Amino acid sequence: MAASMHQLLTHRHVLLLQGKMGGFFSRFATFLETQNIEVSKINFNAGDAFFYRHAGAHDYTGTLADFSSWLQDFIVEYDIDAIVCFGDCRPHHTQAACLSEKLGISFFVFEEGYLRPDYITLQEYGINGNSRLSIADIKALKKANDKPLYTHNRFYRLSIAAIVYYVTTRLYKSRYPHYYHYRGMTAWQEAIAWLKAPWRKLRGYLPDKKLQKHLTTQADNNYFLVSLQVHNDSQITHHSGYRDVVQFIDEIIASFSEHADTSHKLVFKHHPLDRGHRDYRELVASLASRYQVESRVFYGCDMHLPTLMKHSIGMITINSTTGLQSVYHKKPTKVMGRAIYNTPKLTDSKPLEQFWQQPKSPDNEFYLRFREYLIEQTQLNGAFYGKSPWMYKHLQQIDNTRVDIDIAK
Repeated sequence: MAASMHQLLTHRHVLLLQGKMGGFFSRFATFLETQNIEVSKINFNAGDAFFYRHAGAHDYTGTLADFSSWLQDFIVEYDIDAIVCFGDCRPHHTQAACLSEKLGISFFVFEEGYLRPDYITLQEYGINGNSRLSIADIKALKKANDKPLYTHNRFYRLSIAAIVYYVTTRLYKSRYPHYYHYRGMTAWQEAIAWLKAPWRKLRGYLPDKKLQKHLTTQADNNYFLVSLQVHNDSQITHHSGYRDVVQFIDEIIASFSEHADTSHKLVFKHHPLDRGHRDYRELVASLASRYQVESRVFYGCDMHLPTLMKHSIGMITINSTTGLQSVYHKKPTKVMGRAIYNTPKLTDSKPLEQFWQQPKSPDNEFYLRFREYLIEQTQLNGAFYGKSPWMYKHLQQIDNTRVDIDIAK
């Protein structure tokens, strides 16, 4: 189990703020209780409340401006000594992070795993651009030899949870009159986007698989891969200099057209969690035409990312954790934003125009040590929409105990 979790388990009373859509935080609260830790929860909307099945939940119905002072009173009244949330850049969570430092209490953040698949991240203080992990600590670590258990993570579970979450939030909005989604969309807009996602997946599945086959059956690796991210993710809005993913796409195609070898191609891989919100197919085609590289630029979503990586020349991303997957496959990787892994031994620090011509491969020995460091410090073998072995074994022990008691009765 990661050092961050061991540290969290030393606390007496943990306060949960907003988590992933669905029941993960409810299961996590059960786990904490098995460790004799008291748990409280703050719900910011009806979706939060719907999925949380424990006592100790409190509704916050005030404004964002009043939250910090309200939270401080709450922490003092209930003697909270640690806060846990999902994502450190949501408006309420940024206030909580500042307040926890002021009051001298711990602040932990869950996120998608730095390493994929079968990992989730738990980190103290903050993640990615807000991380306080030190590269200097890596030297003494051994090579990674982890073998995470398969977590059975499923996209359909996320889709169902998202639809239920946003519909419930909208139906009972009057109970939380001041709550607004941190990404600037209404609950109905989010629900509709998630309803669009299955249709877009069905429509694009066969063309995308055909494109993948075309790209990966070539004799030579002759394309650069661009891994796109969720358009309004905090990694874009807080940890990069881009106003929007559209600006990033424009910059990449313009640079590719001017500096890349004419025999090379460019492939954009859309993020599956952004499928219902954005479709860049027409944009990519329009920009490729403007920069006169339409025959060399491609776009798809439902393609197997590791396979694309293996057959690519290298990968470009803003700061997606897929960059670490690219490094794992020993591919040159160019990061255009701020990322925890953006260090010269792992990524190519040359300007983009030089990357097209002379992409630099990562230092694999350093990567193995870096991976071990991340696993030991921040990674939990688990999934938000699947099984979490580190948590499951404790909950299973409780269930077995309950069965024994029932039998005894």
